[in-house]
Amino acid sequence: MGSTSRRSDPDRRARIIATTLDVIAARGVHGATYRTISEAADVPLGSMTYHFPSRDDLVFAAFERFTEDLFSPLDTSTTGPDADEDPRERLVQMVVADGRDRQRDMVLLAELYVLAFREEHYAELMRQWMRRARAAITRQLPGVSAPVIDAVQEGLGLHRSLMPEDYTEDVVRRTLHALIPAPA
Repeated sequence: MGSTSRRSDPDRRARIIATTLDVIAARGVHGATYRTISEAADVPLGSMTYHFPSRDDLVFAAFERFTEDLFSPLDTSTTGPDADEDPRERLVQMVVADGRDRQRDMVLLAELYVLAFREEHYAELMRQWMRRARAAITRQLPGVSAPVIDAVQEGLGLHRSLMPEDYTEDVVRRTLHALIPAPA
């Protein structure tokens, strides 16, 4: 019976991960227990340990998914329909875009940062994300300091989420244009 129900729910692992992120966004990492996630995902508790032997395995997998999802717009901005647009404007639009749930993303990002300061494997996940972001920035903007641009655009996004009236699209644009030379 167990293997039959597993076959009839092929997306269970992905659903557990997505639900884990929802629970973390609502309750924090401390509130993301096997039981709370199991109930929210409508998955038997035993399936939780089948897919994720430990709670940390589950939380880490969820944050791997989160970083991948959050990174996708930066990674694809060099190949999408706006690839010929001024790369500075693509960065501006990524900072000010509201296509995702910005508040949820900021909460998850804050939770991930706290874990990264406390546990090395989360810190390494953050470093991988930062390296990947810097590589994408370097592809788009050769000759600029990718670490600085990455830090500035992330800081602008964070500040904008807390004080949108002070970090308008125009402020973001002026800031990034001042740091990044116009394309040749």
